[in-house]
Amino acid sequence: MASGFGYSRGSVAVDDAVGGKVRTTCVPCERDQKTTTASLMCTVCDERLCHDCSKHHKKYAPGKHVFVDVNNSDYVKTQVDMKGYDRCKDHSRGLVYLCHDHNKALCCDECLFNNHRKCDRVEKILQSTSGQLTALNDTEVRRIVAEAEGLASDSEKKVKENEKQANKLCEEIDNKKKCVMAMFDEAKTRIRCKLSAGNASDKERLDKRKDIANSIKSELEGFGAVFKQVKEHGNDNEKRIINAVTESILTNSHIRINEMKQSDYTASRSLEWDPQMISLFNMNSLKVELKDTHLPGPSQGMPASGSVVNTRSLVLKQEKTTVLKKEKGDNYSTFVTGLTFLPDSRIAAIDYYNDKCVILDAGLQRPGPPYSFKEKPRDVTCYGDTNLAVTLEYGIFFFYTILKKEVRSYT
Repeated sequence: MASGFGYSRGSVAVDDAVGGKVRTTCVPCERDQKTTTASLMCTVCDERLCHDCSKHHKKYAPGKHVFVDVNNSDYVKTQVDMKGYDRCKDHSRGLVYLCHDHNKALCCDECLFNNHRKCDRVEKILQSTSGQLTALNDTEVRRIVAEAEGLASDSEKKVKENEKQANKLCEEIDNKKKCVMAMFDEAKTRIRCKLSAGNASDKERLDKRKDIANSIKSELEGFGAVFKQVKEHGNDNEKRIINAVTESILTNSHIRINEMKQSDYTASRSLEWDPQMISLFNMNSLKVELKDTHLPGPSQGMPASGSVVNTRSLVLKQEKTTVLKKEKGDNYSTFVTGLTFLPDSRIAAIDYYNDKCVILDAGLQRPGPPYSFKEKPRDVTCYGDTNLAVTLEYGIFFFYTILKKEVRSYT
């Protein structure tokens, strides 16, 4: 094989038996995925052709064509492995045409027939390209490659961050579950202590009642034996005495029995749950949803060239103003430390200095008097439709609101 020629494609081979002549395949046949041996070379179009394709080439390719033997070493060129860049990705056929109507889209014969029949500016690649390669900006290529590597690394990092975030959110649910279970355990211990104290008190009362009943029984049984002897063997005086004693003992026994009946009761105990817990028990499922927020990445808003993109300025416009002023009965000026919105557009605000919660309607007017606390309120939040929870210095206060009426507590 002559030096200076490199053959990396299957369409070109060296035939040592014919003195180093180059055997090639026909380019049009290659586009149809055939392996016909080329016999001619069009030096104008720089295209290898078999005998049959050379006839069509003269007919369909405009211009003057010069054919030479394909084995003429003056015209045979080194074959380049295009790595598939010269073939259509959709149909695996050779790229032949250039469509200017579709942003210089490259297409094969099938693409031309299917997608570009109505296009006006379609030309053959061989007729539109001079063969001179444009300079490749190495600096720009390196910059884009570095930027692509950074985006790939950032994507991998975000995948790991998403996994950590998922684990963190699941851990948060586990922690909430532990807190709830701890509250149940504490409530169970507290209720068990109260049950033990109540049962001990009931046992003491019932044991005393049992002793009184046994005393009445023993007294009557002992007196019955005496009554029988007097009845059978006693004189008249003894019988008169025993009759009087009998009346006294029976009367006293009736009184004691009636007192025990009137003071008798059965201790029935049940659990009284907080209304929030009852509403939780009535739910078919736990109302916990995943809030998915997309935050812009560091590359958003910046083009590949690094120039600044114009963005619209954020303008804040004042719509309404309301001031919670000091009113009659207030000891201090208003100091708001908490604020929340109800689903019906009302607003609940905490006045820390004056120990009260103020309700404002959608028109920022007070529909009723505020709710006053005995402790310092700190913050407020809304849950459900009309329920509010206020954090105090030593606990949490729950209450509900009624539209256009004053706040009423159920705790």
